[in-house]
Amino acid sequence: MKQLSKMMLAAVASVCVAVPAFAWDFSASGSATARMNMTNTVSATGADATSDGSGFSSEGGGLTLSSSNTDGAKSVSLSYSLDWDGNLDETISVSGSNKVGDWTASGSVSYNPQTLGCSASDNGTGTTTAATACAGGQTGEDTTAVTVTDGTMTIVIGDAGHLSSQNMSTGEDAGIGAMVDSFHGVSLGYKISDAMSATVAYQASGDSVDLHGTQEALDGETNATHGQSGFGIGFSGTFGPATVGFTQASASTSNSSGLAAYDDLGTTSSTMGLGVKIDLGDIKPFISYGSTVASATTATTAEYTHSGSEVGVVYAMGSDTIVLYLGNSSDQFSTTDKPLTKSGMELGYNTNVGPASLSIGYGTQTKADADTGSTVDGYSMSDLEVSMGFSF
Repeated sequence: MKQLSKMMLAAVASVCVAVPAFAWDFSASGSATARMNMTNTVSATGADATSDGSGFSSEGGGLTLSSSNTDGAKSVSLSYSLDWDGNLDETISVSGSNKVGDWTASGSVSYNPQTLGCSASDNGTGTTTAATACAGGQTGEDTTAVTVTDGTMTIVIGDAGHLSSQNMSTGEDAGIGAMVDSFHGVSLGYKISDAMSATVAYQASGDSVDLHGTQEALDGETNATHGQSGFGIGFSGTFGPATVGFTQASASTSNSSGLAAYDDLGTTSSTMGLGVKIDLGDIKPFISYGSTVASATTATTAEYTHSGSEVGVVYAMGSDTIVLYLGNSSDQFSTTDKPLTKSGMELGYNTNVGPASLSIGYGTQTKADADTGSTVDGYSMSDLEVSMGFSF
């Protein structure tokens, strides 16, 4: 009897130890934003000023249910989110990591379920009532990347943001810096010291024509006829109070169809980004610069050039901040196109009202385009926005 009692106590004790190890933590989160806008726009020289988007508006942020589990060196997190981005996005994501020896591997997968039950007429076509996938659902396999690191060397293979744009602010919508985004390839990052790191990246894929993740084909290439390959390097280092980042990438398309008729078609692209941020305590000035040049092989006038720069400063007053941003950019969409130039300014103040955030911002933008018949030359816009947000 005593032996049986000891066995039962041991079983209960083992369960009590095992349950915390395999327990999952659950959470729910969301956000709400309300804002007031006063926007005045002149669409082109000679046009009347209009008030566009003025007044009060609001939006609910993404609704997210999350759960995570850690079991020794292994960790897994699961999230389910709903968000409105032109349509209702439903996303289920799982990410995880595991450490063996000095190396830690991580990866993730994410899907947007296609909800069955809509009729063909609900999707805007036909008159039948057969159940079909609702518009806005995911239509292909999720792309992802696998990362392994030992803290000094990091290897990433797959669809990932292998290179940084080196933009030091969130000013212009398009961003100033290297025009890079996620692409299929491989990158090797190396931590030179606690203050410096370098990355080399190689792009090679035929799933889409998007040189270094952003640049479209200019010579009539399609996914069915061409793939792309490219190479890029990145560097980030801290020197005293200054943090400097640099990225250079180039890529080109090539015929992958095996048909000689497509041999001559091709696009080459090169992009560069430079960013500098200086930490002077409460004052943090920053500079960003970027340029891109892309051209077609046979379509002799097909060319895209872009350059942009920005300067700004973030001034901290306790937990509050003041941000000043000045930027300009130039774009040409062919060899005969005259530059479309943009200049902008933003001044913002950010603070908290209890648990809520409060932002007050004022910005202006002008455009100039010397092309005959331009519909944007002389464009000007000014915008005053007061925004309050709360995350819960």
